[in-house]
Order: sequence, then structure tokens, then C-alpha cells
Amino acid sequence: MTQKHWRKVLVWVVCVLIAIEIGLRIAHVGYPTGGKDLFFTWDPHTGIAPRPGAQGLWHTPEYDVFVHINSQGLRDREHALQKPPNTLRIAVLGDSYTEALQVPMEKDYSSVLEQALTGCPSMHDKTVEVMNFGANSFTTAQELLRLRERVWPYSPDVVILAFDTGNNVYKNSRALQKDPSRPYFVERDGKLVLDDSFVHVPGAHARWLWNYFSSWSIKHSRLLQVVAAGTNYLRYGNIDGLISTGMGLSPALYRDPDDPAWQDAWQVSQDLIAEMHDEVLARGSKFLLLTLSSSIQVEPNPAERQKLMNRVGITDLFYPDRRVQQFAESRRIPVLTLAPYLQKYAEANRVYLHGQRSADHQGLLNELGHKVAGELVAQKVCQDIVSGPASPAVAAEHVSPR
Repeated sequence: MTQKHWRKVLVWVVCVLIAIEIGLRIAHVGYPTGGKDLFFTWDPHTGIAPRPGAQGLWHTPEYDVFVHINSQGLRDREHALQKPPNTLRIAVLGDSYTEALQVPMEKDYSSVLEQALTGCPSMHDKTVEVMNFGANSFTTAQELLRLRERVWPYSPDVVILAFDTGNNVYKNSRALQKDPSRPYFVERDGKLVLDDSFVHVPGAHARWLWNYFSSWSIKHSRLLQVVAAGTNYLRYGNIDGLISTGMGLSPALYRDPDDPAWQDAWQVSQDLIAEMHDEVLARGSKFLLLTLSSSIQVEPNPAERQKLMNRVGITDLFYPDRRVQQFAESRRIPVLTLAPYLQKYAEANRVYLHGQRSADHQGLLNELGHKVAGELVAQKVCQDIVSGPASPAVAAEHVSPR
């Protein structure tokens, strides 16, 4: 084929693609499931971080929420670097549960915590300022690095670490997570050592630039949205690229580990918690460990909960929560174990605290879940954290699954 013919073919292809794009727009066909990388950027410390100034629709099968990331890279309002006078500043570290892109910003649990603490008698006439440092998909290792690089310049009085017992343990292990694009900590001679080899992975930064470009393209092209939706359907069975696997839980997390990789993951996770606690106290601030819930733990129907447990192969729903609680008690780390409280609330009120539209209410905390969680955290902070010296671990009572 001659060069002239190739040019004609190229022109026809371009015209056809433009016509399809126009047709899809006229027909209002589109799947805004792509473009999520527009909310994130490369970070030399944590590998990924929320992109300052990013804004747009955050779409999942459960939610459609307009999200704005502030100039400091937080899913939060703007905060002055210097703490205002007569202010109690609380920094909350966590993953997607804490960043809470799936609910309006003013209804996430850190905002509820700030509002609820205004009525705390121990606060006297102080202003409460809660800063949300949560970041989607973060591990405890990344949260420790975020504390060191981003949180300390704001001089917080209290640091809350939200530990996701559903996935933080395995994500803290390179062997289990198998993600070369993020930092890890490893045990060497009884000490935690940073493994930041992700920085040296060839093309790591370039991949983020490509992801940004492809996300931008998908966001602005209906044709690419259809292609992405079709690819996800062929790969995962749905257009959003999500896999439903019995609440997404690993049975290995809910029993004593006999696999060396899981044993190491638990050890590293516990050491990361202790490291953060000790560092916070050394800085003269107070610390609270908050363990979150998974959707299967707070299913309001005991019979359905048991069916889900049987499906996933779980006999003790609160094994990871109890293990973290016992570790915290052994190190005198203040802890609030949310899952048992949330289960009791969900069962008593016959409400779902996770998810919104899916049949089995998988997913992150919904608005009601954030409200209940925020009020529980506020009660704990008011009674045991700001009222005096940091107290030993006082966890929520253990509620056996039925």
C-alpha cells in the first residue's frame, strides 16, 4: 500500500472515531469509571499521594461524590501550617476508610469527630481542629512516612492512627502485597528498616505520568470510557473493574498464621504501630490507635453474617481486632476497637453501616457508618485522650459473632 493510501486510511479511521465519539455523546452513553488517577500523583516518600488541587467526580458502583483535594494534598479544607492559638489540633492517619472519597467531606468520621468534640467538657474553651491525612490504598508503612514528612510540620496535639484490620496486615508485607510501587518496612536484627526500593524501579515515575495521561483521556472521551468498561467486563465481570469475593476478605487473616509470610506481616504491622506510638509520645503529643471494621463484621443480620462467614471460611470475625487489641494492651497503647461496637449498633437498629446500593453491602463505611464511628471516636478522645495523660489501652468490649 502506498503512502497516499495509508494517509487516506488514517483520515478515515480518525473520522470514524470522531463520529463514534459524537454519537456516544448525543446518545448520552458513558461510563465515568476511569480517570481516578487524576486524583493522585507520584510521591518520592510514599509512592503515591493525593494530588493537590485535584477535583472532580469520584465514581464507584456505590457512590458518586464530587471530591476536592486541597492545596496541601488533603481531602480536607485548607489549614494553616502554624497551629492557631487556643486550638487542639488532631491529625488522623489512615487509608481509604479515612480519606472517605465515597461520602461528602463534611460527613466523614474525621469531620464528625471535630463537630462532636466541641461539646467535650475537657476542651473548655478550646477550638478543635481535625486534619484528615487519610490517603486511598495507604499501608501502615506509608502512614508512618506520611506522619514524618507531612504531619509533624502542623504540630498536632493528638495523632490518631486508623488501622484497617481487613487489609493493612497483608499490605504491610511485600511478599503478600506484591506491589513494587510502594515502600515497605522490613525486620532486620529486631529493628524496622525502610525498604524504599520502589524509588529505584525503572520507569516508576514515568508510569505515574502515563497513568495520569490515560486517566485524563478516559475522563474526556466517551469512546475510551466504553473501551475501558468493556475491558473491565471481560476481565472482572462488571464494568467497574471490581471483584466481589465474599467481602474481599482473606481467611488467612482470621486465624493464627502458620505461613511465614503472614507471621512476618503481623510482626511488621505490630512494630509499625509501636514505632508510630513511640514517636508520637517522644514529640510530646498523644496517640490513639483506632481499629476499623469490615462489612462482614457489621452485617446487621446474624444469620446472614453466619452465611457470609461460612462462605469465606471464617470462624472468628474479630480475630484480627482482638490480636491488635491484645498487642496494644501489652504496650500500653490507647486503642479503640470499633468493629464490635458497630456490629451491636447495626444489629440493634437493623441498619447497614457499609456500602449503599449493592445487595450484600460490601465496601467502605457509608454516611451512617461514618457518623456512628465519628461519635464513638469523639467519646473515646474526650474521655481518655484529651482529659489527661494518655491512658492504657481501653478497647471496646469483645462481642462474639453469632
